[in-house]
Order: sequence, then structure tokens, then C-alpha cells
Amino acid sequence: MVLLIAVFGCTEDYDLNTNFSVPTELQQVAPVTIDVTSSETIELSWSGGGAEDGSQVIYAVLFDEAGGDFSNPLDTIYSDLGVEKTLTMTHSQLNAIARMSGITPETTGDLIWTVLASKGGVVLPSNLTGSITVTRGEGIDNFPEQLFLYGDVTENNGQGGLAFRKAEDGVFVIYTKIPVTGEVYFKSSTSGEAFSYYGLETGKLKEGDGTYPVDANANPYRITVDYNTLSVKKEVISDVRAIWGCNFNVIGNLAYVMNGQFKVDNAPIVFVQQDRPTTNPPGWLSWTEERYYFIAKIDGVDKCWGRKDGVSPERPTGNETLNFYSIGEFAWSQWDHLWKMSGSLDLKTATITIDTNINGLMVHQFSNVAPI
Repeated sequence: MVLLIAVFGCTEDYDLNTNFSVPTELQQVAPVTIDVTSSETIELSWSGGGAEDGSQVIYAVLFDEAGGDFSNPLDTIYSDLGVEKTLTMTHSQLNAIARMSGITPETTGDLIWTVLASKGGVVLPSNLTGSITVTRGEGIDNFPEQLFLYGDVTENNGQGGLAFRKAEDGVFVIYTKIPVTGEVYFKSSTSGEAFSYYGLETGKLKEGDGTYPVDANANPYRITVDYNTLSVKKEVISDVRAIWGCNFNVIGNLAYVMNGQFKVDNAPIVFVQQDRPTTNPPGWLSWTEERYYFIAKIDGVDKCWGRKDGVSPERPTGNETLNFYSIGEFAWSQWDHLWKMSGSLDLKTATITIDTNINGLMVHQFSNVAPI
């Protein structure tokens, strides 16, 4: 009887309604003088159209150069939250599109834009086209795909370029020692034709032949070169240590050992338990604690170097990819961004290494494992 009711009791059909219409008006955008260092935003908006049943429609904005037909757009960006009738852009985003359109630094040109609407897999283009007049400021059009540090005061005494890690599009990072006060510069390649870049003392990134002043320091620097904001920043890295998350006890203090690596040898690893009083177990602890992360001082401020996607739910088994050990940087919060340590490391000593540039990642690894 229950089965019959389930089968025949409901006769009303619930069909997906994909009926919707496209925007009917694009709001005019005032001319924009681009400043990639600005925190201000540019808003594109439209009105009209929408779903017949009142549900949400997904919007995407297409950009093209003046005279284009959007068949091969310069860029496609979803609207705010994907469903709002606005797109909020940064100056850096707009600058990248202007650069792709052929508008060169310190010149003015036009971009065009339109809106695609979609629902339930059905996509409809608007027949409307908007225009944005943009004036680019000083800029760099020769964006490198890789970057290298040069100069007589580098940690390899100027014997060839030291590789940056590409942290994201247009952003390059290197951890390195500067043993002698002097100047460095950046190149897009270690051989053949290469573009050169440098930084002003103000932190502004420039293209061409020039140098960036750096003072000697007992601790390594993190140098970040950002082509999206035309900036160069150097920060001092110190007091790098691996700690247990439950009680903040230090597992090992990692020293900088050149080539972008921090390392500690023979670090004693003893999981925190109530029957191990030397591990300083918190009074509330009734289980084994093996969760850990790293803390580093960045220009004197403690930051968490931890797991990127939250907290490891289980101990690693040895089959994890290198990305499992990839390090992100966060404000320090006790129970966030922890890894669980492999059970095979309990009551062992190990070399703990942070490599800031391996396969495009910043990771940590355990090696030379031996019984305590």
C-alpha cells in the first residue's frame, strides 16, 4: 500500500522552467584612469530581463577590443556572486584586459563589453554592447612567466640567477639571504633574450636596467615582485618553528640553510598524551594529539604557516601527493590550518625541511627518520 501511494499518490509534474530573458539595458560606465595600486573598484551594471519563475539567472560579462564581435573575447568574468546584475572589478583586473586589447601604458583606448545570461544550461547572449574608455598609467607589458634574482650581493655571490616561485599570475616570491648590503635586480630568463626589471626604494616596480637596494640581514628575506600592482616588497623572515597545536610546544626550530630552505635536524617527535607528562599534555586532553603547524615571524609578527584547506581529518598514510604538504600563510588561530602527523613518526627523530620553491609549491617534508 505504501509503495502504491508513493507511485501513484503524486500526479503533479515538477518541470524545470528554463524560460528567461536577457538584460534590456547596460548602464554607461564613466571613463577610467587606471591606477593598479588603487583599492577603489569599477562597477558594471545592467537591468531588465530575468527568470520567468522568479529564480536566479547566471550572468557572465564578456570583454573585447573596440570593433570586436565577442567571438573570441579578451576575458570572461562572472558577475558578483554569479547571479547579481553587477560586476565589481579592480583597477588591476581592468588593466590586464586593457593590456590584452593592445592599449599601451600611458595611452587611452576603448574596451567593449556585453552580458551572457544562462539558466538550466540554456545560454542567451545580449544584443547590447557597452563601452569603457580607459587610460592606462605607467605599466609593464612584458609580463614574465618566470623570474630570477640577480646581483653581486645574492646568497650565491652573483653566480647566476636564483629562481623565484610563481605564486600566482603576475606574482613571484623568493626566500633568500642577502649577506652584504647592496643592490639586486630581476630578469625573465637566465639565458638568451630576457627582460630586466628593478624596484625603487618606494617599492615601485619598473621595467628596464636598474637595481633594487637591499640591506644585509642575518635572517633571510622574502622578496615579492607583483606585476599586477607594480610593486616590490621585502620582508624579514625569522623564528621559524614547528609546534604542536594543542599546547604550542616547539617540535623544532628551523634555521635558514640557503637555496630557499629552512631545516632542523634530529627533531624529537613525541605525540602528546596524558601518560607522557614530558609532552606537557593539557588537562582536558583524553586522546593522542599529533596535530601541528609552523609559526614564522614576518617582519616581527607571528604568522601561521599551515595547511591551506583547513585541518587534516586523518593521519597521512604515505600515499599523499606533494600538495598535501603545501604551506599557506594565515593569521594564527590555534585550531585552524593543522596537519595530522603520520603515526610512523611517533617516538622518532627526523629532519624537518621547508622548501619554499619545489614544483611551484612551498612545502614541508620529513626525512632521515630514526628511533629516539
